[in-house]
Amino acid sequence: MPDKGDLHIGASQDHGDAITAVAVSPDGRIGATGARSGEIRLWDLRHGLLTAYLGGLQAGPVDSAAFIGDARQPKLLTTGPSASLWTVNAEALEWRELPWDGGRLLTPSDREAVLRQCGDLRWLGVFGLSKQHDPAALGRTGSGLIVVSDDRGPIEAWRRPPEEKPYADAEVMWAFGDKGDAADQRLMRCCDLWRLVVSPRRGRVVVLDAETGAVVTAFAPPARPTAIAAHPDRPLVVLGGRDGSLSWWDARSGHCLGRVQAHGGRVRGVALATGTDLVMSVSQDGTAALWRLHGRGPVGRFAPPAPSGPRELTQVAGTPDGRCWLIGGRGGQVHVLHWSGHAGLVPQRVGHPSRVVGGGDVETLLDDVRHHWDDGPASVAAVRELASDDLDAAWQEMAVDALWDLIVNGADQTAREAAVIALAGIDQGKATTALYQMFRRHDGHGSAGRLLAYFTGEDEPTTEELIASLPELGNFLGALTSATLGERGAAAVPAVHAALRAFPFPAREDAEHWFRDESTKYRLMYALRQAGAAAAPATPTLLAVLEDDEIYRDTRHQAEVTLQAIGLPETADTIAAEVRRRADLGHDGEDEEAEGFSLLLDVLLGMPPSALAASLELGPALEAVRHRFGGGVSTYEENGELVQVYEIRLADCIDEKITR
Repeated sequence: MPDKGDLHIGASQDHGDAITAVAVSPDGRIGATGARSGEIRLWDLRHGLLTAYLGGLQAGPVDSAAFIGDARQPKLLTTGPSASLWTVNAEALEWRELPWDGGRLLTPSDREAVLRQCGDLRWLGVFGLSKQHDPAALGRTGSGLIVVSDDRGPIEAWRRPPEEKPYADAEVMWAFGDKGDAADQRLMRCCDLWRLVVSPRRGRVVVLDAETGAVVTAFAPPARPTAIAAHPDRPLVVLGGRDGSLSWWDARSGHCLGRVQAHGGRVRGVALATGTDLVMSVSQDGTAALWRLHGRGPVGRFAPPAPSGPRELTQVAGTPDGRCWLIGGRGGQVHVLHWSGHAGLVPQRVGHPSRVVGGGDVETLLDDVRHHWDDGPASVAAVRELASDDLDAAWQEMAVDALWDLIVNGADQTAREAAVIALAGIDQGKATTALYQMFRRHDGHGSAGRLLAYFTGEDEPTTEELIASLPELGNFLGALTSATLGERGAAAVPAVHAALRAFPFPAREDAEHWFRDESTKYRLMYALRQAGAAAAPATPTLLAVLEDDEIYRDTRHQAEVTLQAIGLPETADTIAAEVRRRADLGHDGEDEEAEGFSLLLDVLLGMPPSALAASLELGPALEAVRHRFGGGVSTYEENGELVQVYEIRLADCIDEKITR
């Protein structure tokens, strides 16, 4: 519960930090604003007065806010690092933190009320399923599917296990989003009775059926969307564009129903008055405008006096009848506007930006980094400007996420390399992880060598010099050095293979430099993995590493994925022949080498289907496995369930992979 010192009643100024969420009660009496600092403020919207503010309750930004409940005792839902439910009384706020795992968030009636206000996916229904997902974007459909959008972009729908099997695994029913179609959580809404409207990060808009994951329609607006609103009951989507435009679309057909040039800067927020045909847009240029759908001009426009601080408006919410609007800005300013057909748009409260707002225009830069994957120069410019800013902890976390995303998913090679340099300056550990992901998804094209030269100042080290440096390097430079060796391909393989063979097999865990040696072996094998088929001569050594019981588990795993990366039929033949030899020995009961089948079969299962299909040894080897482990019985009963022998199940999976 909040301490007494956290709750303040009475007049105060605007927020001291950027506003990240706003909400308006359906009757228009109460408004709520949440800031990047975690502070929450409540407002009397009829008079434009602050009634309460709370600070220090969240360790990060308020991501979302929405009102539910009746007018006599409304409740406010907020999300950020945690989710909270606030009961608003005349003299106090009662507060409780909502559970992360399995706790019910909204009743069906509450859920409907929130959807009518904001159509936001994150308020569909239930927190839970897994701590691996961001709870701010979690919902449930009418049939009970749990829809999750994580902070990397993919959307998944899960069916929770039945009550009689509480420890069973949840089942993925459908998924949307890959490196080309990753969803932006900020541009995702509910529409037309549980359809999901998603704007993937490269500018398209996709409408999904929440029950099946099927694409209802898809369209590409003329300007990249930067804000979205959707009607919960109608197939209506309103988009704000990077060019300042406002457009509305049919969510079933994908047809554009109208478009206007709404502002001089990018649109940062859009809100629908769901009981009318009114929509409010707010912009980077500091203005707000009220529109009738299908109209050609605004029915009201608000332009506050030129402020001394940031004037950008970022958040907006209104009542269903469109008569009251609450607006928040990047400078912490809060505006309250009233509208009527007779008087037009009248300011009830005009806020003033804070004179000190950390981070400069970081949010705009982050927006450019997130979305300009196909526009190399724009991405590079945004990354370099972002890297030059002195960011506080909250902005750093957002910058790390945006840069990581660009490194892993970016389409432009130059932009990816610029993002690596920027991220390494903020968080070298995250940069190392992003490097491995980048090299897995994209062909190198010399990126590792160029980045290594940037960070070390050495342009053309020899292969032998790179290998010799591996034991002394940290993780970041170690990843770049091993990837650089891999980029040299067949020319570097003999030297890398010789360095790997020089280590004793089996490994000596009591050796003085055991862990350093394991890291070096890992990096050498990563280089062979990047070389691909050219590393085929190292196959016997890789098999020896794979089966070394004294070796570190990550080193053993690297041997497995390197064999799979070589991916030749000859590699499959070598492994299959060893499987068959051991199966024959084990069947005769003559040799302990009969153990360890699962390691070799796992390697085969991860190899390309074409290599498996072309292998002459694979078929006889799988038959030998079935004969060795089946003996007429390939299943057994465990805890009342019929279980297939693991080695035979792997053999079946390999056969299925070939025949797909």
